[in-house]
Amino acid sequence: MLFLKSLYAHGFKSFAEPTRLDFTSEMIGVVGPNGSGKSNITDAIRWALGEQSNKSLRGKSMDDIVFSGSANKQPLTKAKVTLTFSNARNNFSTIDDDIVEITRTFDKKKRESEFFINGEKAKLKEIQDIALETGLTKSSLAIISQGTISNFAEAKPEARRELFNEAAGVAKYKKRKQEALTKLIKTQENLDRVNDIVHQIEIRIPKLKKQAEKALTYQEKSKELSKIETTVIHNDLIVYQQRLDEISADVTEFNRRIKELANAVNSSDSEFQAIAKNTADFEKEFQDLSTQAEQLRKRINQLRDNKAAAEKLEAEKDRNLDADNAKATKIKKEYQEQKIKLEAERAKSETSKQELNKAKEQYDYYDEKFEQTHDQIQTIKDQIMRAEIKLENIQKNSRNSRSAADAVVAQSTQIPGIIDKLINLIHVEPEYQVAISIAAGGGLLNAVVTKTNDAVKSAIKFLNNNPIGRVSFLPLNALSPNTISGVNRNIIEQCDGFVGFGNEIAETNSDYQVAVDYALGSVIICDNYDNASTMARKIDYRFPIVTLNGEKILPRGAVQAGKSQNQNLFSAIEKNDTSNVQNMIDELEQKEDNLTKDLNDYRIGREKQKGLVDSLNSQVATSISEERNLTKQMIELNDAYRLLTNQDLEGGTRGDNELESIKISREMNGLENKLETIQTRINEMNADRAKYASRQSELSQINGAKRKELDDLKEKNSALNYEDMELKSRIRQMEERLNEKYQLTIETVLSPDFEVIEINEENINDIRERIATLKQEIEALGNINLDAIQDYATEKENYDHYEKTRSEVQDAADKLQSVIAEMDEQMIKQFKGVVDQVNEALPNSFAKLFGGGTAELIYTDPDNMLETGIDIKVHPPGKKINNINLLSGGEKSLVALSVLFSILKVKPLPLVILDEAEAPLDPANVERFAKYIKDFTNDTQFIIVTHREGTMENCDVLYGVTMEQTGVTKIVKIKLVDAKKMAEED
Repeated sequence: MLFLKSLYAHGFKSFAEPTRLDFTSEMIGVVGPNGSGKSNITDAIRWALGEQSNKSLRGKSMDDIVFSGSANKQPLTKAKVTLTFSNARNNFSTIDDDIVEITRTFDKKKRESEFFINGEKAKLKEIQDIALETGLTKSSLAIISQGTISNFAEAKPEARRELFNEAAGVAKYKKRKQEALTKLIKTQENLDRVNDIVHQIEIRIPKLKKQAEKALTYQEKSKELSKIETTVIHNDLIVYQQRLDEISADVTEFNRRIKELANAVNSSDSEFQAIAKNTADFEKEFQDLSTQAEQLRKRINQLRDNKAAAEKLEAEKDRNLDADNAKATKIKKEYQEQKIKLEAERAKSETSKQELNKAKEQYDYYDEKFEQTHDQIQTIKDQIMRAEIKLENIQKNSRNSRSAADAVVAQSTQIPGIIDKLINLIHVEPEYQVAISIAAGGGLLNAVVTKTNDAVKSAIKFLNNNPIGRVSFLPLNALSPNTISGVNRNIIEQCDGFVGFGNEIAETNSDYQVAVDYALGSVIICDNYDNASTMARKIDYRFPIVTLNGEKILPRGAVQAGKSQNQNLFSAIEKNDTSNVQNMIDELEQKEDNLTKDLNDYRIGREKQKGLVDSLNSQVATSISEERNLTKQMIELNDAYRLLTNQDLEGGTRGDNELESIKISREMNGLENKLETIQTRINEMNADRAKYASRQSELSQINGAKRKELDDLKEKNSALNYEDMELKSRIRQMEERLNEKYQLTIETVLSPDFEVIEINEENINDIRERIATLKQEIEALGNINLDAIQDYATEKENYDHYEKTRSEVQDAADKLQSVIAEMDEQMIKQFKGVVDQVNEALPNSFAKLFGGGTAELIYTDPDNMLETGIDIKVHPPGKKINNINLLSGGEKSLVALSVLFSILKVKPLPLVILDEAEAPLDPANVERFAKYIKDFTNDTQFIIVTHREGTMENCDVLYGVTMEQTGVTKIVKIKLVDAKKMAEED
């Protein structure tokens, strides 16, 4: 049978040149001197069929199988061997082709082998399976060397068994059994590992289950609480907003009414002041008229007396003429003295009147300033009252609604590494504050910046011990900055309306820049929505964009817009800055103090001027009274003089007494008419004075009522302003609570799509009680491990998975044990079958090689067929020896060959390579050996490496192996005579 058709080698060991060896006969001999490379043919076949042992290939490493160079040849880096087989008898059951070509290559540079079957890349295992199937393995009969013969003959029974295992095909079962045992060990290890894992999970699951159930209860109650609380907040916000609208309307109306009343009061005050001024002028005129009337009455009475005296004197003038002259001279002198006094008094009176007018002007000035300052002080007091209400409200809000973040910052002295809220660490120009507030949001701007994670751990411990709310932290040592760079940055900077990047607009100390970069590094600020929308399309909606007005375009295209009460988080800080309000109060109080001092100065000035006016009025009145007295005295002197001389002291002509009487009567009539006119005016003025007093009283009552109403309105307005601040404070608290606890905004809660439960007056108390109950129940749950839900689900999933795996692994182990048992049974069956068959063939083979005698195979441990060794009982012809160890070396070799040939008879192999297997035999036995091989060539192809003449003579074809160049093998077909010469040379 021709099985191996050819061998091609290049670069393998000494095959420096491409070498092809065609096998055209069933028995081929290979001859050549030692060192010529004969055994490299055998090594090439074994290497191509997957041999991995460098030692078996007579090398130290795989590099040794590549031609290493010679005196005339450069070393090669690659080795290649190709074996071409005939598959006519279907020796390769897995391959349908009639010709099977197996190739192996090795590249020293890559340090890797590659295998090919009929040009297709193959795996080492595929090649080794082919070798097993055809019997071409290292331990099989396919390759028999001189060492194989001697080793078999002298081997221990247990080692000798391996040859029969190979012949019985047990090797593949042993290999599979070993693989199965390896798998079983790994499977058992896996099973142990899985059991350990399952045990650990079983320990953890009960605790996790309890924690998960507790966490689920917490989530359910928290969800219910969230729904109820957000609904209550929703309703409260609506109520508060409605009330704020009402307050706004009321405040507007109150302010309108206050302004109206203030104008009315001012108008009434002006009228009152005008009446008061008119009354003062009126009183002066009244007094003057009364004085004139009194003087007229006196003058009329005096004239009556004078008339009577004139008439009396007329009768006596003649008697008293001389005496009268002396008296007249005296009277004239006295008259002149009185006239001088009168002129002096009139000058004094005029001076006093001028000073009085100046004093009244000063009084009016101080009085006006006093009233103005008084009104200013009242206005400032109102401002102080409103500011104090605002301050009290801010302080109350600060006490009642201070955020959890502020509470953490307040612990900075107790917790090292706490710095401040981010919003307090940055400066943003007013025009950018809305955009930055929207961009970062309250969550990040109110996040607490810390130096390290250790500070965060301490803060978390504080928050766990004090459930005041949730806080975001920015540990500087752990943050990774967000930035926009490269092409995107260039595109953005060239867009219309680009203002800047968030982390560049928000200024901060370099120590905190990483926190600002984290919060705002990927945020773009744009001037308006149209430009922002265009920019977003250009950058494919990769980054958030915020406009100066507060519109926000989110990544992937969503848009947020609209106004909120706390849209500018920075202005909220300013509004709630108690120091600013306190400073304003201090400034107002200082202004009030200054105005109060001015008011006192004006009061003192007014009182001083009033005293001066009163004093000057008294002086003027005294002067007028003195003038009247002097005038009266002068009139009396003049009358007396006229009586004596019939002349006036101012140069009148003396007439008779009768004429004087007529003159007096005429004057009296004129004075009486004038008195009547004055009296009529006095009567009219008395009526007007009553009317003015009545109007002043009426104005006082009206102003009193209006001032009371004005004060009431101001008080109500202040109360409404306080209520407005209180409601807005509550709304801010709600907004902070929504943001911190539920991550919601007021806009979201008030949107039509926000789901709420029904609340009315009938169930509101029940709902508030439910809120309190839920809070108590949640607090009663204690510490909650929310991760336990997922941890339990994961552990349960792992438990189910490993339980299933454990079952599968156990099934696999059971199956492997069953397979191993079946393989053991099959190996015993095949092994025993082969041994029995060989025992039947052995006597014949033994007799042919020995020329007689017999031999028998014996089990060393027949009760343990899996492990029993094989011993050989021999009976050589003419000798009483049955122990193989007592035979000579040549006889031992013949025994081994007889056993090997018996195996070939029972289990023919398609190819057998004999590498100087007959070397120990004498010529006669060599001849029998060679001829005996002929009996097997119908089923087996033999390649015989030999230097024995008897073997060469029986070979069909002979190949000679030489080294014409040192280190380079050359193979040629030769004749027998040449082969003998080569053998003789060896």
